[in-house]
Amino acid sequence: MYNPVRCSSRLEKGKQMSRFARLAGIPFLALAVFVGTSACSRQESAEKPKSAPEAPVTAGYESAIAAQAMKPIFRPNGSAPAVYGPGDIYNFLATGEETNNAFFQFEAVVPTGGGPPPHIHSREDESFYVVSGSLEIVLGDSTYQAKAGDFVFIPRGTVHRFKNVGTGTAIQLVTFVPAGVEKYFREVFPPVVDRKASPPPIIDALIQKLKEVAPKYGLEFLVVL
Repeated sequence: MYNPVRCSSRLEKGKQMSRFARLAGIPFLALAVFVGTSACSRQESAEKPKSAPEAPVTAGYESAIAAQAMKPIFRPNGSAPAVYGPGDIYNFLATGEETNNAFFQFEAVVPTGGGPPPHIHSREDESFYVVSGSLEIVLGDSTYQAKAGDFVFIPRGTVHRFKNVGTGTAIQLVTFVPAGVEKYFREVFPPVVDRKASPPPIIDALIQKLKEVAPKYGLEFLVVL
């Protein structure tokens, strides 16, 4: 087996012996030493590890990376797709299709009396940031009066709800991590056509649909609307 230290020493000794042989007039010895040291040099060269060739980046690979890359979003006020929630309006700011399913965020515009009943998400963590107005927030066994500037974090599996029990419209940002629940919203809530119109009344057909579709998206409602 090639030993770099031993071979290096052998090469140095070989060079010294070759010089001695030439000075002493012994050409055959000089030739023999030269052949031996040359063989060691060839062995050293042969046993040097070769660097692995770099894999070429194919056009298909670049296309796949580009397809997964998130693109910046600028969404002017009033231009977001929206649905009517249970007594409120949800403006979709960033969906899973736009964030590679990293998160889903919407703006909830909640008139007096609006908001969902107590429920549980088993697949997503959720957060609220109250922008204006005030909301009654239920987290497990605790109830809070959240006002503008307050933040709420809801780990998955936590019973929660929000409701506007005041007299003016409240607005909050709601974020889900990861995305996915927006598909539930699209399936059960009607799209907003006129943003100036109030949310439609909650009818029995909507209540039934909320309950029937919920398990498909890891949702559970604890009381009937």
